[in-house]
Amino acid sequence: MAVETALTPVALGHAAEIERLHAISVEIASLQELSRVMDRALDYCLELTASQFGFVGLMLRPDQMDVAAIKGFTPRDPQFYHRFRTIPVRMSVFGVVVLTGRSYLSNDVLADPLHVGRPGGHPPVRTFLGVPLLFAGEVLGMIGVANREGGYGYEQERLLSIFANQVAVAIRNARLYEEQRDMIARLQQLRGQLDVAERERLLDEERRRIARELHDRVEQTFFSIGLTANAALDGASVGAAEPLRAALASIRGLAAQGAEQMREAIFALSRAEVHDRGLVQALWKLVRAFQHRTGIDADLVLAGDERRLRPEAAEALYAVAREALANVEQHAQASAAVVSLRFGPRSATLAVQDDGVGAPNLVLRSLTDSVTHFGLQGLNERVRQLGGTFTVRPGDDGGLVVRARIPLHP
Repeated sequence: MAVETALTPVALGHAAEIERLHAISVEIASLQELSRVMDRALDYCLELTASQFGFVGLMLRPDQMDVAAIKGFTPRDPQFYHRFRTIPVRMSVFGVVVLTGRSYLSNDVLADPLHVGRPGGHPPVRTFLGVPLLFAGEVLGMIGVANREGGYGYEQERLLSIFANQVAVAIRNARLYEEQRDMIARLQQLRGQLDVAERERLLDEERRRIARELHDRVEQTFFSIGLTANAALDGASVGAAEPLRAALASIRGLAAQGAEQMREAIFALSRAEVHDRGLVQALWKLVRAFQHRTGIDADLVLAGDERRLRPEAAEALYAVAREALANVEQHAQASAAVVSLRFGPRSATLAVQDDGVGAPNLVLRSLTDSVTHFGLQGLNERVRQLGGTFTVRPGDDGGLVVRARIPLHP
């Protein structure tokens, strides 16, 4: 015969408590944002203990706690929370909880030996119960409730301690979630930065490729057209038809005009680089890219107080550095190159020196004026138009030194 066992009212009460704790623990655990975890946890703490007000404190340092959430009273001073949110941890009615990692209750706070007073604007605390927030042996903070009618006893301490363990897990999970969210945001930001850097790198490479194409092919094509027109004019007989001579002269003029337009296009590519970064940053990037691309040791040396240059002056100096390094890469057979930029009171001077094979004196004497050295001739013209000087000479220890000096003001 089956025997039916009737539950006592006490057992029924405990069963209801367990069911209630389970339900609210599941709800708290499902929350992902720390502020919502603490807000709902405080609601249930006040409900479970029939308290007037309460707070959640989270440890900032071993001697400092942040009152991260509070419920049950509204201070008259709007700056109250701002002034008292961060509080020191010391042996007091609430401080003892986090210092010892154990719960503490007082049903006569004013007479309690650990009572140390209260800040102005805080309501009177007559009864108090505090329990630690423990996770894996670490004290994360505490929950404090106050002013229960009739005081606190074992049942309230037991309920709040059990619930605090669940809250501690929820706080830890919420922190992990926020850390994960922040990490994802940082990774997305880093990915965006890498995407921008990759686009800039590809853009820089495309600028250099176009500049090389213009310099090495298109401008030389115009030069060849001009030479051919000159040869045809020189070989034409005195009695040649005047329309033919006029056509050849027109071809020669168009070739010269086309070559000048090519130089303008090459300088336009430099202009974009300098405008995006400024001269010094653009030079640093140019030198690093040159070293990475060629394996030749390269460095940028700065002297004097950096001054603001006219845009056209900055563009010209950058173009000098780029063209000189291109010549080092293609012709110098060098193992090292140095780009130096000196700011003086009235001018800026850029020099590029290598330790390569150099050039014969005969070539050096005509290097900047000869139409067979397209880049250097164009740079010479551009620098002189800005009131500056441009020279190419042997280095003291071998190699070549390309130097351009441009006044700061026209």
